Amino acid sequence: MGDYRTTTGEAPPLPAAARRRRIGRISAGAAAALAILGAASHVIRVPRAVRASGYVTTEDYAEVRPAVSGAVAEILVRTGAAVEPGALLARLDDVEQRAALEEARSQARKAESERARREAEIAVLKQSLADQIAIADLRHRNAQTKHARARELSERGLAATGHVEDVRLQEQVAAAELEALRTRDLAVFDREMEGLRHEVEARREAAGRAEALVRQREVRAPIGGQAVRYDFVAGEMVKPDSVMYEIYGGSKKILKLRIDERHATRVAPGQRYRAELASYGGLGRVWFDGRIEYLRNVIQADGSKTYRTAYATFDARGLDVPPGTTAEARIHTGRARLWAFALGLY
Repeated sequence: MGDYRTTTGEAPPLPAAARRRRIGRISAGAAAALAILGAASHVIRVPRAVRASGYVTTEDYAEVRPAVSGAVAEILVRTGAAVEPGALLARLDDVEQRAALEEARSQARKAESERARREAEIAVLKQSLADQIAIADLRHRNAQTKHARARELSERGLAATGHVEDVRLQEQVAAAELEALRTRDLAVFDREMEGLRHEVEARREAAGRAEALVRQREVRAPIGGQAVRYDFVAGEMVKPDSVMYEIYGGSKKILKLRIDERHATRVAPGQRYRAELASYGGLGRVWFDGRIEYLRNVIQADGSKTYRTAYATFDARGLDVPPGTTAEARIHTGRARLWAFALGLY
């Protein structure tokens, strides 16, 4: 005989046909729900944004780097100081360059002194020659007069022939002396002075080059504004790629943002952003809104990260936002379909 089962309070199992109908209804409902969800995700659009980080700066802004490598010898400007264009901010060690400058200036002064001394001597020599020519000319004229008188007396029989010949020889000697003085080459003096002038110019140029090397050791402000000093101390070695100061000039503030190169193509001028500043975060956070004004085409690198820089308008909303305040921003780049947003494909 077989086994008997009894149930109390339970419905009997559904027949196979009823079970198939039930599964069909559930499947159809699920398919309909998926279809509705798919249609909704295709129609519904959500805002999409690119994250960026940066800081508040001003319309006139400059990063100050040294022109050459060297050790910091003197720090003249501290953070927060107002500086004028060309103000001396810091000075690198320039002992060697200043010694070379003093030597070059000494050589230049010596060359100028030698030129002035020799110019005075040549002037005296030229004046002496002019005096000698004037005296020789007088002697020649006197000899000519004596010769003419001796000939006249000889013609009258009042002077000996030998005397006339002596006087004639005296006239010839005086003429030769005058001619020798007149034909003396004065160009040698001019050539000597030209050489001395070239020497002075060369020494001055050497002093100018030495002075330029000293100026290269001076770190000056390219623009006027408020200076912010980076973390460096006296004695520290710096290089031309070392940023020593930032200078914020002008009254208009802007927001400078770094955008990851992967997302930079989605950012364009005119797009709006919303940013949170580090100094106004927390429970009482304040949001700042603005618009992208300019996007640099240059790809920059910071270690292994590559990015483009965007400049955006910034309204401080009457709050105290000093230059250099860091910010985290979301740049609105349009709207994405819900399914793309959910899959991270936007």
